[in-house]
Amino acid sequence: MSVAFFDMDGTIVGGDTNDISIGEFVKRGIADKSIICALNSFEQQFYEGTLNVCDFLKFAVKPLVGMDKDKLYNVLHDIVKTTIMPVVYPGAKRTIKFHNDRHDTVVIVTSTMDYLAEHIAEQLDIKYVIASPMEKKDGVLTGEICGIPAFQKDKVTRINMFLKEHNLSLEDSYGYGDTVNDVPMLMMCTHRFAVNPNKILLESDDIKAMTVVDWKK
Repeated sequence: MSVAFFDMDGTIVGGDTNDISIGEFVKRGIADKSIICALNSFEQQFYEGTLNVCDFLKFAVKPLVGMDKDKLYNVLHDIVKTTIMPVVYPGAKRTIKFHNDRHDTVVIVTSTMDYLAEHIAEQLDIKYVIASPMEKKDGVLTGEICGIPAFQKDKVTRINMFLKEHNLSLEDSYGYGDTVNDVPMLMMCTHRFAVNPNKILLESDDIKAMTVVDWKK
């Protein structure tokens, strides 16, 4: 049995789940449309590898801070079902099934907030999520970060914590990602896959150590 680590945005999902969910918050009157301009700036920083992830997390959670826990669950579940699941890459679905059929340990590793990633994992039949941990009190988001975000080199930190907790090893492990932010995670793994890599990753020296795959079909 192996461990398979999947980045989420741009790897499993053909798009950015933060873009999608925040766009839905605006449509549903949960956030003001002015939030989109700030989001676009953060997104550019992400793909360039210059993002301050803590600044982004505190920005992205604001529309949901203080929301009743039942409403929070229902809103996120519906957004994932209706707008995110339809843009999951076909290749991602096949590869997740491949690992599940082998009884591998399948893990989403993403800098996206845990409260969103957990809904996506549930609907993809993925048991484990390593994400950016956001504080809740009695099921209500406070807007604070309560642990180490799974971003860039800290994906490695969080993966090592996960391996220790579950008594697993990296022997014959698999890693899937699409940007330079995923390189530290991918280089840990035995089998490294660049999924529809963006231009910056494709032109980097690191790409030589990876197998490039297209999951769009």
